[in-house]
Amino acid sequence: MAKVKVGVIGVGSMGENHVRIYSTLKEAKLIGVFDNDLSRAKQIAEKYGTQSFDSIDTLLRGVEAVSVVTPTSTHFQVIEQCLNSSIHVLAEKPMAPTLAESEALVALAKKKKRVLGVGMIERFNPAFKKLQALVKHDLVLGMELKRFSPFPARISDASVVPDMMLHDIDLALALSRTEVDSMKASGRKVRTDRFDECSVTLYFKDGLIAKLEASRVKPDKLRMITVTTDKAIYEADLLNKKLSSRGFDNLPEKTVIEVGRDDQLSLELKDFLHAIDKGRAPKIPGEEALPAIKIVEEVERTAC
Repeated sequence: MAKVKVGVIGVGSMGENHVRIYSTLKEAKLIGVFDNDLSRAKQIAEKYGTQSFDSIDTLLRGVEAVSVVTPTSTHFQVIEQCLNSSIHVLAEKPMAPTLAESEALVALAKKKKRVLGVGMIERFNPAFKKLQALVKHDLVLGMELKRFSPFPARISDASVVPDMMLHDIDLALALSRTEVDSMKASGRKVRTDRFDECSVTLYFKDGLIAKLEASRVKPDKLRMITVTTDKAIYEADLLNKKLSSRGFDNLPEKTVIEVGRDDQLSLELKDFLHAIDKGRAPKIPGEEALPAIKIVEEVERTAC
């Protein structure tokens, strides 16, 4: 395939990861970066052998596609600008601060006939991909998803729900076969004026129950999924890319399941570039991210 001319808007810690990987991919030609902190943009550009631009407009003139890795509060404006310039976009999650804005961006991408992908990176995690394949033909009875981390050094403009739990809401939806019928949610403000911890139970129309916990005030990182099916219990450690199973006839005995060690961000960026090259939808197009954003809004509204 021909190299796609790409840029990165927003080069904080996650944005730098996009720059780093684009600079190594054979599918990409890294044109440059933009950040409101021009000195930071220049530093990152020099580090990875590319150019920094003094405005989004000037960057967009030289690229076909961008990763938008700016604060969530800016996503709608930035992504809208890119799509209106006929640029393909990979938006770090959440796509936009609200469901209405996210729906507007999906409609605009369709109108402009541009690829709009959403950075739900855990979908590319090898442990999750293997888990999803294993339970595909099982009857999934229940799930528990836990995502913990220490308090972030960065200042967050969002609660733990769109910041962290959104990943697990998306994974639960990806593993389910029916829509969510109802939910219960509770949240706690610990270090900020937004929810720093949240617990959610999703009740699906086929009887499946998914319990989710997220916290950004725990001492250690944890990313775990436990899935109970009619055949076995599976445990996926997303942080360490490990997967195991237990049969009901001998519960204490765990069987380790081999999982690849692929870097999920590299897989995500490659998928985005191949979608552009082949004129197809990426693995997580904008419209597929909408149900999870809808649940995030309801959790934020109803948690107490």
